[in-house]
Parts: sequence; C-alpha cells; structure tokens
Amino acid sequence: MSDTDSATLIGLAVADALGMPFETRLPTDPFLKAWDGHTYHPSGYHRLAPGQWTDDTMMSKLLAESLVSVGAYDPADVADRYRRWYLGGDHRGMGKTTKVALAALNNGSSWSGSGVEGAEGNGTAMRIAPLGLFYRNDLNLVCELALYDSRITHKSKEAGAGSKAIAIAIALLATGCKKRELVKIVPSYLPECEVKRGIQKVEFYQEAGGIGIAEALSLLGTKAHVVDTVPSAIAAFVLTNSYQEAIESAIRAGGDTDTTAAVAGALAGTYYGLKGIPTEYLSKLEAASTLLSLDKKLKERRAPVRIAV
Repeated sequence: MSDTDSATLIGLAVADALGMPFETRLPTDPFLKAWDGHTYHPSGYHRLAPGQWTDDTMMSKLLAESLVSVGAYDPADVADRYRRWYLGGDHRGMGKTTKVALAALNNGSSWSGSGVEGAEGNGTAMRIAPLGLFYRNDLNLVCELALYDSRITHKSKEAGAGSKAIAIAIALLATGCKKRELVKIVPSYLPECEVKRGIQKVEFYQEAGGIGIAEALSLLGTKAHVVDTVPSAIAAFVLTNSYQEAIESAIRAGGDTDTTAAVAGALAGTYYGLKGIPTEYLSKLEAASTLLSLDKKLKERRAPVRIAV
C-alpha cells in the first residue's frame, strides 16, 4: 500500500453503508437475496439515506480524528469525543452497551471506569482499525492501546481480544503482511479465548480448503457478538479475492451485516488499497472526502513510540 493509497477508514465506511440496510436479516431474507451486491439502500429503522454509515464508521472516525489531532492515542480525549457524540443525539445504531458507557462518562466517570463489566459486544472491534494503522510499526503498543480503547465501553476478555485482533491485523496488513500469514500471526498476540479460537478456525479453513465463504461464515456466526464478528470478518477477508467479494460475502451472510462488513472492509481496504474499491462507491458515500483525508493523515503521520496514560 503506497502513501497515497491508504483506504482503511474509507474501506470500513463503504462496507458499513452497504451493509446498514440489511442489519438483523437472515441470508434467506427476500430483500437481502434480491440485493445486486453493490447498490446503497436506505434504512427506515436507522433513519439513514443510501450511502450513509452507522456508529461503526462514526466511532472509527472519532478515534481517527483524535489520533490525528493529538498526535498519539489519548484515551481521555478519545472518550470525550465519544461522549460528545452521544450528547449530540445522532446515535446511528449505537448499541445498548455503548450508550450505557457513554452515559456514565457524561455523568462523571473516568474513561477507565465507564466501561460495562462483562460486555462482549462487537462495539470495540468495529472502531479500532485507525489505531492499528497509526501505530502499525509497534505491535506490542497496538495491543496495549487497543485494550485501553476497548475498556472505555466494554470491559471483558473477549471484547479486549477482539479489539486487539483487529488492530493487530490492520497494523500487519499496513506493513506488508501477506494475507495467508495473517491468521497465523494474529492469534499469537491474544490470550486463550473464544475470539482466538475462532481465528484459528479461519486458519484451518484457509489451509484445508474445500469450504466456501458462505459455509465458513455460517459456521463462525454473524451475530452482534465479538466472538462471531471478529473471526467472521477476518474470514470474509482472507477467504475471498477482492475488496468487493469480501464485503459482499460479509453482508450476504446476514446478521450484524453492517459491522461484520465494516470490519472486513477495513481489512480489505488496508490490503487492496484505494484502487481496489470501486469508484462508484466513493461518489455516493457520506463524507467520503473527510474519510479519505483521515486515512492519508493516519498513514503519513509518524506515531510516537509511547505516551503516558
């Protein structure tokens, strides 16, 4: 990926906007089955127009803006940006756990005390990609900071592992990791947990062959649970051959379509670059120029070795 070809955030947003109208639907749902695989649709439930994105992109954007503005990961600044978004009312599908945590922040909790104990939703993994891109040259620091960000809203082993897994994967891809090696390396940075075991299943599917992406995602699950989302998003990326195929596969699997696709889109966007994303998507995507600018700044800015937290 070249310096002008960064597409982590834009790849996430395109997939989020495409998957948004199909959230909670089954793969057999007539609306999902009739989808042509590339058209943006509105969502009456989310009150969003075609090409608009959900909380997945919003929180990723807020994290990216903090990294670029501060020049480092500052959990207090990030948490305050999340809090101010919560106060603004444009929640765009914000999950229950995140609402509880951000309400706690607004009521005076510190960033380290606001997270919901035991929460295993995918709201941490969905937003962490910008951190992996920014700190791509220090995987140990990526692990540490991904946990900090996770704890702002979700305090559990699985949520933390999911956040680490996606941040590490983005960092690896941004520094030239081969797709085939990704599922071998990422688990080595994770504790023993269901997220790790799910990624190891993806490695088995990759090595054994003979299993299609639809079957793999059915086996891994696509509910709004980090144990489902992280392995399935990684599978949608590594078991396909293009950005388009990765995100379409994630969406057609049903379930939490916007988030599974968003995480797969961040991975695929990082790997295939901007040239791998059909240009038709960008002209119809909400705030595309802002997201493209953030991608470029995240890639070009030199991250500090460490900051005090």
